[in-house]
Amino acid sequence: MMPTRLIFDEKPFAEPTVIEVPPGIVSATSRHGGVTLEQLPAIFDAGFKKLALCNPIGPGFAVYLGDPQVTFDLVIGFPIAGRVSLDGVDEGEFPSGRALVLSHIGGYDGLGAAWGRLMSSYVERSSGTARLVAEVYVTDPSVTKADVLRTDLLVFANDLPGS
Repeated sequence: MMPTRLIFDEKPFAEPTVIEVPPGIVSATSRHGGVTLEQLPAIFDAGFKKLALCNPIGPGFAVYLGDPQVTFDLVIGFPIAGRVSLDGVDEGEFPSGRALVLSHIGGYDGLGAAWGRLMSSYVERSSGTARLVAEVYVTDPSVTKADVLRTDLLVFANDLPGS
């Protein structure tokens, strides 16, 4: 297992689990401001297509900054082994630190319920405010049937108890 590829365990996280995401996961990224949920499909389709030209070494991800129920900023990307050399693509890092993770197996239309389950567990374990949330699209939707897609959901917070 190589954490720099953003696959933190080969098996899905069936229950909310605290993990430590290592620093230094270099990524090709694209940032979008003032996003709404309705805009996500278009952003993901165009953005991931362009970011895939940067020779990713692992699955795509999205980092949500702000309240996804209103408008928010979004960073999408892929982990990479080299340097970014494509106009309009930034070099960044996937967030690091302690996170609560849960895998969702199935189509993206079921992510809302999975997020609800993860956030309920987060509220039970933490007294603070989440720093940010992210999704890692462990399986590729262009080659994986919707009912077996795996998306790892992460809530990053400084006060989560150890794993």
